[in-house]
Amino acid sequence: MDTSTIGDPLPAEAVRLLEALLQDDDPTHRALLAQLPHLRVTGHCRCPCASLDFGLDQAAAPAAPVTRNPAAEAPIHDADGEPVGGVLVFTQDGYLSGLEVHTWADEPITRLPHPDRLFRLPRG
Repeated sequence: MDTSTIGDPLPAEAVRLLEALLQDDDPTHRALLAQLPHLRVTGHCRCPCASLDFGLDQAAAPAAPVTRNPAAEAPIHDADGEPVGGVLVFTQDGYLSGLEVHTWADEPITRLPHPDRLFRLPRG
């Protein structure tokens, strides 16, 4: 993870997606949500998928008590309700570090999915 504040602002689509993936009473998720205002996009996947790498000024937000990685995940469904891929939220040392968007088809998912396309998996 890049710890600099240099990078692009977090797109609104990424904020909505992260909020949807981290919305519950889990203390780790609450701490990760508090980092959102401080995140910057520091990289993109080399393929044309919508995955993002994050960086933030670690002095601006405390680390989350992360116990697993990915910290959150969900399948992505198309308009017909069919699963087409998934999204994973990664952390490093308690800080949000990336959002991976993957597909189960040959063509990558090139745009961040809308939160209504997610099917939340129970935490295990």
